[in-house]
Amino acid sequence: MPSLAAAPLRIALFLPDLGDRPDRVAAVGLANDLLRAGAAVDVVAPTGGGPLRAALDPAVGQIDLGKRHAATSFLALARVLTERQPLLLAVPREAAWVGRLALRLARSGATLVLLDGDAGADRTAIRAAMPRSG
Repeated sequence: MPSLAAAPLRIALFLPDLGDRPDRVAAVGLANDLLRAGAAVDVVAPTGGGPLRAALDPAVGQIDLGKRHAATSFLALARVLTERQPLLLAVPREAAWVGRLALRLARSGATLVLLDGDAGADRTAIRAAMPRSG
């Protein structure tokens, strides 16, 4: 991935859980890759625990919403979006409605990126959604 150091981005990844599933493993890898590329990355989850928590780079922000389910997380996610003001919000496709509702409630101009669980495709989608400078 190209360096993002010249124009640091704040990116939030909302994950319904940190369970050991292939799509979640890909999202955690994506968070770590984005961090190494110079972005400020927050992983936001209804509950912060799970087997993949230890796989996150310690420099990745880990935000526990204190909720039991993704479906009840939209208001807490909106608060995080208001406070952190990311330029991009990435969510798994199955949680797209949570991301859309949270962005609307936060009145955020962040770009919503839907993750498919395929590492290469997700990186391409994030790269395509990045604001262009210059």
